[in-house]
Amino acid sequence: MIRDNRSFRGILQSDDGCIIKVLSNDGRRITFQSAFGLSQHMIRQLKENPEHIVFSERSRIARLGVQITSEPPCIDHLDGDLLVLTQTASAAIPGYPGLDQLGMFFDEGLPVGRMVFCDPDALLTSEEVLAAVDRAELKLPASAAISSDGSIVIAPHRVVCTLREDVDQETFGRILLREDGREMLNRYQLQKKVPHLVVPPGEGVITTCSMYLNEHYVVLQSGFSLGRNLPATVLDPIKTRGICIYLEIINGTRHTIVNPLISARVYGTPQKRTGERRRTPLSTHKGLSLADLKRLQAQLNARPKGTCYFTDRSVAMVDPAQGLKKVEFFANGPKEKCPVSKAQCSTARVDFSTRSRCCHQYATSRIQPAPQQPAGVLVLKYFPNLVEHRDIINLVAREQVRALYFFDASCEFGPFLSQEDHSRLQEYHAFGVDVYWICSLNQRLMVHTMRDGKGYFVATDRLADFHKSMLFAFYGSTLPLSPAATERLGKLMDALVAFWGKSIGIVTGGGSGVMEAANTMARQRGILSGANFLDITDQAMTTDVDFCQVFQATCRHSRQKWFEIASFPIFNVGGLGTLEELGITLCNMKLSIMERVPIILFDTEGERDFWNSMRSQIATMVQHHRAPAWINDHLVITDDPAVVIEAYLKQLQLF
Repeated sequence: MIRDNRSFRGILQSDDGCIIKVLSNDGRRITFQSAFGLSQHMIRQLKENPEHIVFSERSRIARLGVQITSEPPCIDHLDGDLLVLTQTASAAIPGYPGLDQLGMFFDEGLPVGRMVFCDPDALLTSEEVLAAVDRAELKLPASAAISSDGSIVIAPHRVVCTLREDVDQETFGRILLREDGREMLNRYQLQKKVPHLVVPPGEGVITTCSMYLNEHYVVLQSGFSLGRNLPATVLDPIKTRGICIYLEIINGTRHTIVNPLISARVYGTPQKRTGERRRTPLSTHKGLSLADLKRLQAQLNARPKGTCYFTDRSVAMVDPAQGLKKVEFFANGPKEKCPVSKAQCSTARVDFSTRSRCCHQYATSRIQPAPQQPAGVLVLKYFPNLVEHRDIINLVAREQVRALYFFDASCEFGPFLSQEDHSRLQEYHAFGVDVYWICSLNQRLMVHTMRDGKGYFVATDRLADFHKSMLFAFYGSTLPLSPAATERLGKLMDALVAFWGKSIGIVTGGGSGVMEAANTMARQRGILSGANFLDITDQAMTTDVDFCQVFQATCRHSRQKWFEIASFPIFNVGGLGTLEELGITLCNMKLSIMERVPIILFDTEGERDFWNSMRSQIATMVQHHRAPAWINDHLVITDDPAVVIEAYLKQLQLF
């Protein structure tokens, strides 16, 4: 299982290139060598078409005003499957920190960008670009012009991006080195509207444009006379979705440039899928079938009861090469039947300290594979607890376990996971373990995958769609919809599909009412449907979903963060829960956790005045300086799907 989302983008590219040696540093320029891991397909293109391979600088580096130039790639620079290139970093945009502040981070191990093959056979003509726009396969900036040779010309937003004054060297390090550094930079980089974008000679500016890509990718062209962008040249699918697609433009001429333009070429999906990456030993697991797992579940259930009467947590170790032909079973519990009472067990089994009356002897501690035995596949009845998790991680560290399957999330909470379980899932991901759930909610085999830092279980046949689809969060009441409301919601869904295309999906709370109706409509229209289920008793669950995550009741507020994978929120007529979710969404926009997109308050029942008091309340907050003024501009209250689409066109500034 390849977990890196870029493997779903159809782009032939290298691994992230990292600095391997610093050659010189004179305070103004840093010269270093970087190594880029290449797949066999990429190596072949390096031999045959090196002129079509470009370096794309890491966006967070470019957004700090640093330019990285690279020597041209060629086969002579290949060392095994590593392409080693000499590159130079220099501060290119005044007003941003120079290398006196950032230079210390340009050291061995810093990721600097990647090499991308721009397939000439995938280059679109002007007619193909326009056809892709008409089919809603990509959304270009409203200012875009399409040239006769297929290139597009982009006029950026009239916006200048600056950094907050309180950014210190420690913060720069977090931005450059941490996995969530780009999200952190979003909070420190400020936007200021300007009447005209003015770039004096020899200076530069960081600005933005709007663009949404699903299958296509856009390559910015350097050397255009109305401004030259830094080498963050490739806008790739999936990441390029939003109203803050950053452009770093410098003026290399002796005269002022006003309202610069950037030229770009649009590439489609290559004829052959070439987006695979170099494989690590733990990423070669082919997976067990659902039928095999059902048979194994029956075998586990037929095993003699263990010595722990509270729960039987027997596990099976499967040889991935032989499947069910070679399975070892390991029993749970102490050697002798546990002597404590049920009441003592109830309190002792949650205490993992040395004082606990529970001996915490689980089957996972009995797994001792032979040193030369290939890594196996572990199958458990329940998702691992703390001690089992420790045992499994130790086995993984010794390369004795490559994948994990479980049938139930919890013996006490059924299909719902605790906050600690979600942390363990992230640790399995970090250790390269593929985790599968034989999901009792929808009777499908689901694989755990990460998207935007959030872990989801996804049906194995919808994994690529999950990573490629742009998602809408649908909020609303659990009460049944009227026939008119159902029809109105259906028209909204049709309008979204017509405008954004089929590469979209929805995520709901998994309940009844609006959530159930939206889920049903999504499946009828062939788009992705998902849910963040919560263990509460006041609503039924809609379980026919393509992806989901499950939360125990104690995780209610944490669960809301999982909705951040959605690009756009739509609030239908709802109650206190919907009001809470609206407040969290508005606050996330204020804190720059999410982009300032249109907030749709959809009057599903057509009552006209349901959301009006919300606009009045927020206007009062703005008047008393309790909320930013721009929130008023982003609220869209309507019962007309056409108004929703018009808001996307206008506020997102799309073609």
